[in-house]
Amino acid sequence: MSELAALLRRLATVLGISAACLATGACSSSVIDSIPSWAGGEPAGTPERPATTEEYPPVNDRPPPRSTGLITEEEQAKAEQELAAARAAQTQRAQQVQKDRNDMLANSPTSATPESDNAAQQKNKPKNPPAN
Repeated sequence: MSELAALLRRLATVLGISAACLATGACSSSVIDSIPSWAGGEPAGTPERPATTEEYPPVNDRPPPRSTGLITEEEQAKAEQELAAARAAQTQRAQQVQKDRNDMLANSPTSATPESDNAAQQKNKPKNPPAN
């Protein structure tokens, strides 16, 4: 019998907490306005809520028919030619950049290893420093 009583107490506690959560959750939008900002309410300078709520847009209504039709075959052909010309110009620019890059890399001085840089510096350094 005591197990049944303990189970009923737990069930009553869970139901009470659930009811309290539902009750406070339903009124949270009106309560949050009255909480001061220092207590975790809305920050200072927040605009007031509108007096009337906005209506939802009609989601099931169909939009009005278009006033313009589909593009003609001539317009389609012109658009395709413009795109092809843009693609060709972009390809040409990319090839020019690649050529310039290869030329730049071919004309740049290269050093095989850092040791060879040190050897070149040692070679240019005078053997006997001047005496003071």
